[in-house]
Amino acid sequence: DAIAISTMKQKNFGEKEFKKFHPSGSIGAKLKTVDDLMLKGKKIPFINENIKMLEALKIITKKKLGVLIVQNNFKKTKGIITDGQIRRISEKKGNLDNLKVKNVMTKNPISVDKEMLAAKALSLMNSKRITSLCVHRNKIKSRTVGIIHIHNILESNIQ
Repeated sequence: DAIAISTMKQKNFGEKEFKKFHPSGSIGAKLKTVDDLMLKGKKIPFINENIKMLEALKIITKKKLGVLIVQNNFKKTKGIITDGQIRRISEKKGNLDNLKVKNVMTKNPISVDKEMLAAKALSLMNSKRITSLCVHRNKIKSRTVGIIHIHNILESNIQ
C-alpha cells in the first residue's frame, strides 16, 4: 500500500485519473460528477419566462423530463416549472390560456456545480424531495449549462 501511495503521489495520479482508467468499478462510479451524467445542449428544456402556460405544457410533454428551466430574454435562469406545478395550477385556475410561465414558476431553482459528485447531488435531491437539478459552472448560478435528473444518477448505479 505504501509503495502504491508513493507511486501515485510521484506520478500525480489522483481521483480524476483513477476515474478515467477505472470507470466501471465501484470506486469509479462513486467518483462520477454531475458533468459526467447531466443532459446538455438541446436536451435541456429551456423556456422563456414570458411564454404562455399552454405553450409550456406542449414543451414539457415534448421534452419528457417533467421539468422546464425558465430563462429571461438574456438567457439567465430565473426559475423552474415541474409537471406537478402545471397540474396543480390547472386544477386551481382551470384555464391556462392567458397565464404566463413567470407567474407559475418556482423562482431561484436549486443549482449545483458541474464538478459536484453525482452521489452528493443524489443526496441533495433526496433531502429536498426533488427529481431534477439545474447545473452551473464556476459559481455562476444564473447560467444553466445542464440539467441532472434523478434517473440519470440511478441508471449509473450511484447510491
